[in-house]
Formats: sequence, structure tokens, C-alpha cells
Amino acid sequence: MKKIIVIAAVIASMLLVLLLASGCKFGQNIAEKIAEEAIEKAIEKDSGENVEIDLEDGEVSIQSDDGGVDISADDETVEIKSDEGEVAIGSGAELPEGFPENVAVYPDMEINTSWKSTENDKDSFSISGTTEDAGDDVFAWYKDKLSSWNIEGEFTMSGDDGKTSTLTANGEGLIITIMVIETKDEGTAVVQTVIQE
Repeated sequence: MKKIIVIAAVIASMLLVLLLASGCKFGQNIAEKIAEEAIEKAIEKDSGENVEIDLEDGEVSIQSDDGGVDISADDETVEIKSDEGEVAIGSGAELPEGFPENVAVYPDMEINTSWKSTENDKDSFSISGTTEDAGDDVFAWYKDKLSSWNIEGEFTMSGDDGKTSTLTANGEGLIITIMVIETKDEGTAVVQTVIQE
């Protein structure tokens, strides 16, 4: 089922972009119906499951016997939500719903990707973003914010292209991994993962 939803989400996202770009309401309505039918038939043929696709005003909803997925897009962000979690991609991405308030997030980072998933009633979160700040400064900020947590591991690797620093800590029922990647030409990227224990 996950494979089907992923395939449908990719197809529907591409069609959604085409529909939004077309601008013509009448043509858009016809294109929506054709796209809905084509996607439904392709998924049903491949999976043997009954699915319903609904493309409307920048949103796609896919429903099957096992659950559903909703996809929405605007000029900055694509969001995908299902019963198993959510993901946001783009310059307008924000912290995922339910992100633990006791977990610090670097304040001068623009979030580009965020996701949340739930398995066995435990949430996992991940965000990634960029900042113009030096990687060493960002990593030192995270080390300070996590100083009261149990630091399980710390690793730094340098090369000709830049430096990568990783920190894993646990505390307050959470496991946190921070990865700070500084390149010579492209600034600093941060990947932060939070998992409930």
C-alpha cells in the first residue's frame, strides 16, 4: 500500500502542477477528471485495490481501502499528509505538527523539508534547512542547548569540500540526532531528527 500511495502521490503532484499552470477553468475541469480517472485505473490495475482520486484547487486527495493521502501545493511548499505521517518540502516548510516544544531548533535556519511519522504510537520527526552561519557556530549552539541531555556520540569529519559534525543525545524520552554540514561554497545545512523512545 505504501508503494501505491508514493507512486500515486508523485503522479498526482506532477499532474497538479500541470493543472495549476494551465489556468483555463473549463480545460482544467476536464483535465482534472481525465487525470483522476487515469490515476485511479493505473493504481487499481497495479494493486487490485479500489482507490478514489480527487484533484481540486491545488489539492489532491487519494483514498483507498487501507487509508488515504492528501497532497497540497502552493507557490512555496508541497505538503503530503497520510494516516502514517506528513511531509512538507519547499521554502515555506515549517516544523511538523506535534514537534516537541522542549527540543531546540536553530533560530536562523530556513526549514526546507520537514516530516513526521508515527509507528507503534511513537512519533518521529525530521527537519532540514540552511543557514548562512558558520557550521562550527551552529554545532556549538546545538551542543549548548543539549548540554543537560545524555550525549551518546559526537563525530566530526573534515575534507576538501567542507566539514560535517554529528551529535546524538537522549533525554526527556527522546533521541535527537543533529547533523551540521558546512561546505565551502554553499553555506551550512542542518538535519535534525527527533524520535520518541
